Amino acid sequence: MSWSLAGGLGAIFAALFILAVTVFRSRVRASQQRDLAGRIARYGPRPGASRDADPDAERKAGRVALDVTKRLMSPEAQQRLAGRLELAAVARKPAEWTLLGGGVAVVVAAAVGFLTGDVFIGVLVGALVGWLGMRVLLNFLIRRRRGAFAEQLPDLLQLLASSLQSGFSLLQALDAAVREASQPAAGEFARGLAEARLGADLEDCLETIADRMDSDDLRWTVMAIRIQRGIGGNLAEVLTSTVNTIRERGHLRRQVHALSAESRLSAGVLVALPVVVGAFELITRPTYMRPLYTTHVGQLMLAGAGMLMVIGIVIMRQMIKIEV
Repeated sequence: MSWSLAGGLGAIFAALFILAVTVFRSRVRASQQRDLAGRIARYGPRPGASRDADPDAERKAGRVALDVTKRLMSPEAQQRLAGRLELAAVARKPAEWTLLGGGVAVVVAAAVGFLTGDVFIGVLVGALVGWLGMRVLLNFLIRRRRGAFAEQLPDLLQLLASSLQSGFSLLQALDAAVREASQPAAGEFARGLAEARLGADLEDCLETIADRMDSDDLRWTVMAIRIQRGIGGNLAEVLTSTVNTIRERGHLRRQVHALSAESRLSAGVLVALPVVVGAFELITRPTYMRPLYTTHVGQLMLAGAGMLMVIGIVIMRQMIKIEV
């Protein structure tokens, strides 16, 4: 038991150290850049001065950990994770995000291994929580940003229609709407506008934004713009009708969300109840719960319970998921 305690405390300390170094590394770097800019503005640029930060100011442990993590990740995995981090508006590199997940996994593994006295169970739970937890967090951030985009889209399109009625061209109206809009809609449309100014087709740029934000409303708007450009007509009126339709769908979606709140709450309670009760029993009566993860029969029961929970979650999710 003493070896388990020492190993658990050592792993927790190491993971917390790496997490702290990774989290505050960007803040230290930003502070150094601000300080350097202030000195340059005060005394003027110095020829021959090095632009690189002082290597002694960098945390060696964090840098080595990031380099190792980057080498362990494949280029395809880094590219996919970078795209998802950009969608979630997370100012982290793929290696930093992966290292944070690894630190969380080590802490959870050490804690569970110390409580249960089984290293294998601790490693399994830690790996699952570290991978699944960071993935769920990233998905939550992406959904929240896409939801904010969907809420801001009708107002931006209404401003676009008003600008068109004032005599602006489509690019000028989009530029004016971007300057008045809020994030994340302003950032996404500014990106599409920059691509259009570089020579890309505007409808294709808007379609790319719709795919990134997974917005059916914007896809319909792009379809309306394509049709108007093909057959002619008043684009401002078309956009106004599209905005009214989007707002009616949003109202209906919120109404359905409110009506299904009880079912979603019941599903959450049913999912969380076994986990909370099991954790409580594990902490308060560890000897009573020990056969559940130390014997083959108990491990089979745990595996079966986990599979049944996953099946139940999928079924309940399909039952309460209503497309509008």
